[in-house]
Amino acid sequence: MAKTLLPDNTIITVGEEIPLSDFRAYFENMFEKGFAPGGDLMEWLRTQTGKSVQKAAMDYGKIPLKQSMKALLAEERFDEINEADKAFMLAFDERMADFGYDSGGCIVGGICWGKYMVIYSQTGAKTKKVIARIYMRDGGLVLRLFLNGIDKRRAYIESAPPHIKSAFAAGSHGDCSCNPKKENCRTRKTYVLDGKTVEKCSGAVYEFPNPTVETLPDYIGLLAAFYPVKK
Repeated sequence: MAKTLLPDNTIITVGEEIPLSDFRAYFENMFEKGFAPGGDLMEWLRTQTGKSVQKAAMDYGKIPLKQSMKALLAEERFDEINEADKAFMLAFDERMADFGYDSGGCIVGGICWGKYMVIYSQTGAKTKKVIARIYMRDGGLVLRLFLNGIDKRRAYIESAPPHIKSAFAAGSHGDCSCNPKKENCRTRKTYVLDGKTVEKCSGAVYEFPNPTVETLPDYIGLLAAFYPVKK
């Protein structure tokens, strides 16, 4: 049975009888993937004390309708994004539909990863498995792909173009930095590439800086190797 959401006129009072999980459920339902307040949820709620949950949602940002990526990027707040980066985002968004994933019609706050970000999760699924993110940073875009089972795709990665292969190699972004090293770290990815053992942190990989329309087929090919499209 679906959880009953708080009424719109519920007044925010932190630390009293309403569980934090009830507030979270309300805002996540209202914004779907678009609710990402900076910092801790409790900290954000404290700045909204005395408001109704509906008013807090309206003040957080207009309750978003699902929009196309083209419509989103046309908003004034994204004027600082150059045309080449916008072209990549539009093309990537279109190709993600082939995999059955979408952005939910939202560009959200980037929290610690960038000024903004786009999150791609499975269309229509109750469990929102994330396959990719685009981080929109001052220095340009960073594409992050969520990939597991590297050893099974070793041959593909070893023969991939340098801008793809380098993300998986030792000495690149996301190398395991545990010190002292934990024996059974759940976030460590360990695999072999070109005969060498590589250890990466799953919380930081795999990132591809400055993606372009020209290199888009390489990223789509990589995703297809990990997430084959069912025909």
